[in-house]
Amino acid sequence: MIKMTTGHNASQEFKNQYNELVINTFDFSFDRWHEQNVWDRDYECYSIIENGIMIANISVFKMNLLIDGLQHDFLQIGAVATKKEYRNKGYSRQIMNHIFNIYPDTPAFLFGSDSVLEFYPKFGFSPTIDRKPYIECTLENECEMTRLEVTNPKVDKYLKERSQFSKVFDCTNQYSINWFHLLYGFSNNIYEIPELDVMIVAKQYDNTLEIYDVVANKPVSFSKLIPHLSFKGVNLIQFGFNPDWLNVDYCMKEYKIEDSTLFLKGNFGVAKEYILPMLIRT
Repeated sequence: MIKMTTGHNASQEFKNQYNELVINTFDFSFDRWHEQNVWDRDYECYSIIENGIMIANISVFKMNLLIDGLQHDFLQIGAVATKKEYRNKGYSRQIMNHIFNIYPDTPAFLFGSDSVLEFYPKFGFSPTIDRKPYIECTLENECEMTRLEVTNPKVDKYLKERSQFSKVFDCTNQYSINWFHLLYGFSNNIYEIPELDVMIVAKQYDNTLEIYDVVANKPVSFSKLIPHLSFKGVNLIQFGFNPDWLNVDYCMKEYKIEDSTLFLKGNFGVAKEYILPMLIRT
C-alpha cells in the first residue's frame, strides 16, 4: 500500500522512517528541515512502509511556476529512494505510476543520477541540457557585506516576503525548498544589503562569483547591487536563477553537475533559454 504524507499529517514516527531511508540512500537527514517547521502541503511523500520500516519513497513538490510571466502548475520529483535489500523489485516503478495516475496531465521535472538514465524515460521523461546565466564582470570592492546567520529571523522574513520574480522562469511557492538549501548547503553564504532591503546567497570560487539567489520585496537593479558585493578578484559572475528581473544583460551557457541529469516531462513552453533556479531543486 502506498501512503501519501505531507507536512500537515506527518507524525514523528513517519519523519523517523523517512529519515532512516534518506540517511541510508543519500547520507543526510531531514531533521533540520523538520525542526524548522516549514514542511507544508505542497511537498508530498509517497511511501511504501512494511512492519514500521519505509522500504521505498518518491516525493513530489507541487510547484507554482512563472513561465513567460504566466502561472502554471508543475511537479518536481525527488527523494527517489528504495532500501538496498528491496531494490530491483519494482517499488519505484509502482510509486511513480501511482503518482502519475493522480497527476496524469501535469508537466514534471527531476534531477536524476547518471546511473539511472534509462529509468525515467519509461515514464515520459526526456533528458535535457541544463543551462546557467552569466556575465563578465570585474569586482574589486572594498566594502563589507553583512553576513546573516541562518538562525537570524531576518532570513525567514526575507523568504516569506519575497515578491520579485523572473518573468522568464521562476517559482512563486519556493519558501520551504529555499529553507532546505539554506540549512544544508548555504548556511555560511547568506548576506544582507540593508540599504537595498535585499538578501543574497553567494559564494566565490577562485575568480568566479556564484550568486545563487537574490531575495527582494521590491524592484532592484543589478547595477545598484554591484557596489555592495564585497568580493575581490572576480571577473565572472554566474547566476543560480534567471536574473532578468535585475535588469542585467546576461548570456547563457550549458553546464553539467556531476552525476546529475535534468529530465523533463510534458510541455514547458519556455520561449527563452532558462535555468531551473538552483534553490528550488530537490
